[in-house]
Amino acid sequence: MSALPWSPDDAARPPSAPGVPGLEISGLIAGYGAAPVLAGIDLTAADGTVTALLGPNGAGKTTLVRAICGRLPARSGRVRVAGLPAESAAARRAIGLVPQDLALYRALTVRENLSTFARLSGVPASGVAARVADILARTGLAGHAERRIDQLSGGWQRRANMAAALVGAPRLLLLDEPTVGVDAPAREELAALIRDLAAGGLAVLLVTHDFAFAEATADCIAILAGGRIAASGGLCALLDVRLGRHRIAEVGFARAPASVVHLALKAAGLDLAEDEAGRHGLLYRGLIPAGAAAMADLVAMLEAQGAAPQSVASRAAGLDALYAAVVAEATA
Repeated sequence: MSALPWSPDDAARPPSAPGVPGLEISGLIAGYGAAPVLAGIDLTAADGTVTALLGPNGAGKTTLVRAICGRLPARSGRVRVAGLPAESAAARRAIGLVPQDLALYRALTVRENLSTFARLSGVPASGVAARVADILARTGLAGHAERRIDQLSGGWQRRANMAAALVGAPRLLLLDEPTVGVDAPAREELAALIRDLAAGGLAVLLVTHDFAFAEATADCIAILAGGRIAASGGLCALLDVRLGRHRIAEVGFARAPASVVHLALKAAGLDLAEDEAGRHGLLYRGLIPAGAAAMADLVAMLEAQGAAPQSVASRAAGLDALYAAVVAEATA
C-alpha cells in the first residue's frame, strides 16, 4: 500500500521528511495537580511502524494522549508531531485520532461521514470526493459507503472510525482501544489494515489493553508504568532480555483446589488467573525457569500434594508475561 497522498492543497500540513518521526517525545513532565502524572516520558513512533502503548489503569495513558494532541501543556520536556510542537495547529492537523468511543454521525452513511470529516480537516471542497473515494478503497469500505453507521457491525464501525481519521492525510495515526466490542475475525482484519497503513508510511501509535492484538500488530512495544516508559523496544528483544530464561506454566482444575494446593502453587510462582471462559479460581499461571526440570518439579509437587489438575501445560512467555513483570517491577 502506498503512502497516503499529500495534495498540493495540503501545503499547511507537514509532509514526511527524512529523519523526522511522526511522533517524538523527550523528557515530558505533565499532569493536572501538584504531582505530575507523567514524570519524564521518552517515546518515539517512527514513520512506517506501529508502536503499541500499554499500561495499567491510572498509569497516565489518557494524559499522554492529551499531551500528544496538544490539549495538555508540558511542564517540562517536549512533544513533537511530524517535527512540530504538539500545541501548534499544524501539529494537530497532522494527527489522525481514532478515539475509543465512535466519533461518527450514526444516522449518516459512511460516505457522508467521511465527506464531513474531510471538510472539517481542511480538504478543499474540490478534492473531497476524490479523497473520500481513496480512503474508502484503502480501508476496504467501498462496498459499505452508502450504509448508515448504525446499520454496520461493530467491526465495520471501527473501520469507519479509522477511515474518518485518515481523510485529513495525517502523519500520525493515534488509535485508542480500537478492538473494544470487536469480534475475533474483525480484529484480525483491523490488525491487517493497521499494518498496511504503517507499511504505507504512517506512524501509528496504538493505545491498548489487548495483548494479543498488540502482539499481532505492533513493531515496537512501550509499557507505561510509574509515570515513565518502563520498557520499550521490539517484543522479541524485550522478551529475550527480560524473560529469556523463563516459560509460562499453567495448571487448570475442574473445581477450586484445596487451600494447601493453592499455597503450594503460589510458592512455586503461580497465581490465580482468568481462564478462557473468563472464570476465576480454576486456573493458575506463572513464570518458571525454562527447561524440562522445572516442569517436572512442578508436576512432582502437585502429586505430593495429592492435587488432581485437569491440565498442566507450559508455553513460551509472551507480551502478557512481559507486561506483568515490567509493571510489577516499576510499581514495587
